[in-house]
Amino acid sequence: MASLSLVQLILSIALVLSSFVLDVICFTPPPRFAQTSALIGNNIYFMGGVVPLPDPIISDFFCLNTAVLTSTASIPWTELTGLDNLFTTWGTAVAGGANKDQFVLFGGQMTPAENSSLVIVYDTNNNTWSKPVISTSSAPEPARKQQTQAVIDSSGKMYIFGGSTSDNSLVNDMVILDTVNWSWSTGTQDGAPDARSDFSATILNNGVIVYIGGNGLNNRYVPMSQINTYDTISATWVNKEATGDIPNPRGGHSAVLTSDGRIIMYGGALSISADGQYTAASPDIAVLDTNSNFVWSQPKASGTSPPQIAYHSATLVGDHMIISFGNVTNKGPSADVYVLDTRDNGYKWITSIDAPVASSGNQSNVGVIVGITVGVIVGLILIGGGLFWFYRNRKMMEDVIETPGEFTDAGFTRRYETMNSATTSQTSHDLSKLSNTESDPSREFHPSYSHNFPVQHDPEIEDDDKEFRILPQELQPEYLEKKFNNNNI
Repeated sequence: MASLSLVQLILSIALVLSSFVLDVICFTPPPRFAQTSALIGNNIYFMGGVVPLPDPIISDFFCLNTAVLTSTASIPWTELTGLDNLFTTWGTAVAGGANKDQFVLFGGQMTPAENSSLVIVYDTNNNTWSKPVISTSSAPEPARKQQTQAVIDSSGKMYIFGGSTSDNSLVNDMVILDTVNWSWSTGTQDGAPDARSDFSATILNNGVIVYIGGNGLNNRYVPMSQINTYDTISATWVNKEATGDIPNPRGGHSAVLTSDGRIIMYGGALSISADGQYTAASPDIAVLDTNSNFVWSQPKASGTSPPQIAYHSATLVGDHMIISFGNVTNKGPSADVYVLDTRDNGYKWITSIDAPVASSGNQSNVGVIVGITVGVIVGLILIGGGLFWFYRNRKMMEDVIETPGEFTDAGFTRRYETMNSATTSQTSHDLSKLSNTESDPSREFHPSYSHNFPVQHDPEIEDDDKEFRILPQELQPEYLEKKFNNNNI
């Protein structure tokens, strides 16, 4: 029974783990917009967002593994553990820490308030959440902001400009968070642009942050010809005038930087009418060349374009711009993922990828964890199956019922022990008579039995009379007498 209980325990554990892995592997996030996202290694991490009523804010946390992304029809999602059932939206996040392996989320709307913090951090190495203690020796803790876009430089400093406060007031301050040493500081406001929200922020390889568009004071959108830059090295603001084929103003758009210095902007909304309807920005794709003094172009992408969306996530992985979720203009939240191939200055919407996209950054261990979990499950199933097979076969051996003409070790052992017990209780025989088989040629060790106790041969006894051969010598006369009497009846 102990073996059976162990087998049941192992199989139960394997079943529970299998259910967990299936939940992780089969996870599909619901539609949303205004979620927070950041690329760490090959994984794009997502948290929260606005979802359809009656639950307008969601608390889930998950990632998309771009290393195995081959089709937009089958997205490799992995569900992760959120923080204290914390609901969040309209925040901003970067890949922070000394090794850029931490999901650092700032601001946004968070509920419940008792679980919230201005900054929360997810460590992708040990899969744990924390609320860091941040030094205020250089600058006080800033006010909570939302609808802003943060960037991070090579030294691990997170730059957070503008946005709106909890009372929906627009601001134009520059907050700096050191995600390595965990300290607050502020950037200069000399020459800073007007307060705004819903803009895009992109940091160039030279440390210059480029701010594009957004919703300004009095609900006026910033012209796309007005490019505001902040130099993180000299801590100075410079306003530039873009030229070329200038796109329409917008907010809630996204922007990514290619390796050759192009900023690809996608989506966004031009305005919100009194009845709450969006007006989609046009065109959906615009490119700002930062190598030629900020010149706009409006390329036409081939393939089937996605619906016009705003407040989505966009991440450049290799040559592929991955666009996730968002608010489809006048139709509500989306759960879809789209991929724009930007190779060779060409732009094409694709649904299948020849080779999985992958970044060159730090690798996350999410895939390793899932792989190890699957391996443990398989191992437990094999161990449980082996123990079950062993227990079943042993049980079958114990339950053997011998028939005439058959002989088994299990049956022999039980029969010998029973007869030996009976013999001991009936008579106390002289063991000296059994001690020397060489002095009595009529006694020998039977070659068929490994137990090798002496048996008596008699030419009148049939060779196949095994019952007689296994009897101790003291019981053999009684056996012969009973058999003789039975034969004469």
